[in-house]
Amino acid sequence: MSLNIGVIIGSLRQASYSRRLAGALTALAPAGMALQELGYGDLPIYNADLEADTPQPWQRFRGEVLACDALLFVVPEYNRSIPGGVKNAIDVASKPNGKNCWVAKPVLVISQSSGPLGGIAGAFALKQTLAGVGAATLPHPEVYLGRIPTLFDGDGPLVADTQEFLRGVLLNFETWTTRLTTRRQT
Repeated sequence: MSLNIGVIIGSLRQASYSRRLAGALTALAPAGMALQELGYGDLPIYNADLEADTPQPWQRFRGEVLACDALLFVVPEYNRSIPGGVKNAIDVASKPNGKNCWVAKPVLVISQSSGPLGGIAGAFALKQTLAGVGAATLPHPEVYLGRIPTLFDGDGPLVADTQEFLRGVLLNFETWTTRLTTRRQT
């Protein structure tokens, strides 16, 4: 069974560390996982008044989330929380009431920062939001990558130790996602 994993990259900046990290994860993923970015930069801010004539970007994003077996968030920490666009994407796919796309979706959160704490406050804020919409966030291993610039070989790939760690995380996520998606299908 091949798993379709939607990747939500927390920074919209093309040269962001979150984007570099997400690109590296694609190469590190087990053969049974296909990672694909889910874009959210075009989503209008959630406003229930717009549901009467649902914006096309909302429809597209909701469909993409529903089509995924699991989701992977790669996020920076913004002001001890998550980027506003990520929160808006979660809100859009959790509405309207009764059509929440996140319920029981396996999710892996990977946070990063240039400081020593690896975006832990942002990751906790994201995990709290995901719990609120009913996602099944992988509890362990937790991934907080501090001093992110030092985890890349200059402009090149991730350093070997970080690659090995993340490869193991993705294997755990694959196992956990397979268990959860198998249960949903029975």
